[in-house]
Amino acid sequence: MKFKTDEKDGVVIVTPKGKILDGSDTNKMRDKIEELVRIGARRMVIDLGGVPHMDSSGIRILVAALNGLRKEGGELRLARITTKVEDLIAITQLTGQFKTHPSVEEAVRGFSSPN
Repeated sequence: MKFKTDEKDGVVIVTPKGKILDGSDTNKMRDKIEELVRIGARRMVIDLGGVPHMDSSGIRILVAALNGLRKEGGELRLARITTKVEDLIAITQLTGQFKTHPSVEEAVRGFSSPN
């Protein structure tokens, strides 16, 4: 799994590619998200369109990002969730915790509009 970060309209966009499974790349992504929050990111989108599958380490990253941002008064949105990842989020009963959008653009726009 690889990932990249970008910024659009004051929103940090994290885009992983590949399976999110326990391993060093997953730890790097988690550490990068924590660093971004630590240095001031308060609005973040994780684009999951390139993630065909994740295990519990992927769920831990999402929950840690959500909690870290909320703790700092921020917000996390998920975009382009694949069916298998959506099923895993549902199985873990976290569906109601995440705001999801069909595209990154809609997720970014969602920060400037009422929920």
